[in-house]
Amino acid sequence: MVKRSKNAKNNNSSQQTTTFQYVAVLVFLAVLNVVFFFSHGFSYTRAQCTADVIFETLTRYLGENGKIPIEKCLLEPCLTPTTSAVREFTTAVRTLVTECNKPPIEIPSGAILTLVTTFADHVHTDSEKLTVHNNTIMNWAKLKPHVNLLLFTNDSHWSDTARRHGWDVIPPTNNSFPDRPPVLKEMFEAAKARYDTLWYGYVNADILFTDGLLTHLTVLTNNHNATHRRIMLTGRRTNVQNVSLIDPLSDNKLLSMAKSNGTLYKEDAEDFFITTKSFPWDTILPVVVGRPAYDNWLVAEARCRMQTDVIDVSDTLLALHQTTIKGGNLEGHSHKENDINFNIFKTHKLKPNFLSGLTTCVSFNTYTTLCDKLGVSRRTNVGPMCACKK
Repeated sequence: MVKRSKNAKNNNSSQQTTTFQYVAVLVFLAVLNVVFFFSHGFSYTRAQCTADVIFETLTRYLGENGKIPIEKCLLEPCLTPTTSAVREFTTAVRTLVTECNKPPIEIPSGAILTLVTTFADHVHTDSEKLTVHNNTIMNWAKLKPHVNLLLFTNDSHWSDTARRHGWDVIPPTNNSFPDRPPVLKEMFEAAKARYDTLWYGYVNADILFTDGLLTHLTVLTNNHNATHRRIMLTGRRTNVQNVSLIDPLSDNKLLSMAKSNGTLYKEDAEDFFITTKSFPWDTILPVVVGRPAYDNWLVAEARCRMQTDVIDVSDTLLALHQTTIKGGNLEGHSHKENDINFNIFKTHKLKPNFLSGLTTCVSFNTYTTLCDKLGVSRRTNVGPMCACKK
């Protein structure tokens, strides 16, 4: 038998005393808590009226379609609501039903949008790029006759392919710099000179849309006075790989592929800009597409200087980005003259706050209502990084 030393016994006694004191303090605090709750009207019954119980009650009431009064649907733990609360809730339900019963949005006949983009001239040996550009040509063409399509390229292969699918083609004006992408403002000016539509947009050549694009434009035209307001739509893209598996002609398959394999990309990567006719494209700097910095600068410029309602449609509009192995993300950073837009800002003595051009900084965003329809709300949680420079 092993004997304990006297010091060991003393240490054990000390530990027991400390443990007892700790438990005593916990018990004392617990008693204080109970006394506090009961002294302030706490009851066991009221404590059980949880959020789950409330949702169960509302679900039962709605499932009965008003046959049983909401007071009788309430489970035992919950207090009876006031007459005014019941009346307000019932009115809200009836308003929602009326809204959900409205007929679906009808896309107007004729063209409501002119879309422009540009293709690189050197991708004939890149099988993924060939697939991407062919997908884009076919995908956008299915939006006709509601959309005019304008491609800027010197490439005869893509010119012929696009024309066969109903696109119009214009050679870029930057003949002195054949490797340089077109100037953004010049593309818009050419589009407005050629077509008369309420909406004009530039989209990167690897982005695919569903008919949801037309729904967004129609809703904004009808409900947000787009005819007289200066509006810009932008948003985040959804990256999808395995571009050879994409079916550009099926909205259902595009939505399914984005849901199962897609990833919503960063807030600073904006691949499309769709504006109302009144947006003054002729006044912006001669930034070029396909190179860094122009996108965030443009959104910040629209927000801060051009009195434009910029709307982030990331949550409701699928912009499917065909993500290739060689190009994929940040492709513009590896091209020649990847600093061309920065040099333009430097020439004009500008130090843009690019953070203010993130999608999370724009003033408005779209959402899907309880009736599965499109809504627009003003953001209230824009952070200090989004502030416009004076």
